[in-house]
Amino acid sequence: MATQQDDDVEPDFRRLDSRVPLHQIVQHEIRNYILKEGLRPGDPLKSESELARLFGVSRNSVREAVKALESTGVLETRRGSGVYIRDFSFAPLLDHLPYGLMQGHRALRELAALRKTLESALITDAMRAMTPESVTAMRETLETMRELAERGEHFAEQDRRFHQLLFRDLDNTMLLRLFDLFWQAFHAAAPPARGRTPMDAYQGHAAILDAILSGDPDQARDAIQDHYVGIEAKLTVDPPPAAPRPTETTDAGGS
Repeated sequence: MATQQDDDVEPDFRRLDSRVPLHQIVQHEIRNYILKEGLRPGDPLKSESELARLFGVSRNSVREAVKALESTGVLETRRGSGVYIRDFSFAPLLDHLPYGLMQGHRALRELAALRKTLESALITDAMRAMTPESVTAMRETLETMRELAERGEHFAEQDRRFHQLLFRDLDNTMLLRLFDLFWQAFHAAAPPARGRTPMDAYQGHAAILDAILSGDPDQARDAIQDHYVGIEAKLTVDPPPAAPRPTETTDAGGS
């Protein structure tokens, strides 16, 4: 595939694998072009025709690539204005992640393991940075958990809040977004807990806070590790068999 010079910009456009659809390769080249040019969120992208000439491909291939990059949050089309670089967001990834995780327990187990590893590794820094205000907020959140657990009720939002507070004072926006993404994706896709009561979950969180208040990072790390034992246990149970696919004579419209 020939590369044509356009405004002294020559992306390295090489079709390394003929089995890869052309529009996917063009996506890669558009991302490379954005990086090479130092384009920032809000900057306009060249028109379809200019990109087609730049890469030596058809406008249709460019159009397909742009649509795909819109779906992943890299670009946005403004009607009557053109295509622009979009500010980075985890939202597109979050939209797709729960669906991908629901395809099997392996992905969920890997996600839980990754989250456990990150929280365990960062808890020492989090303890050093934690403010009295965050400790108070964690105590209040934990108390609400206890009240709900005593009534046999689950407390998903308080669980989410507790883990946000754990690392809030590190003042790392990217980290907090990533942890929250993990939490939302996991809770959207994880199977119901088996043999693990709300009180079990409360006690796991209480152990984490007690360890933090003790000032012992090793104890806090162990408490986080123990907290994930129950989470990982419910992912070792084999999922129920998939429902049979409807036959041609079945009314697929559903009830």
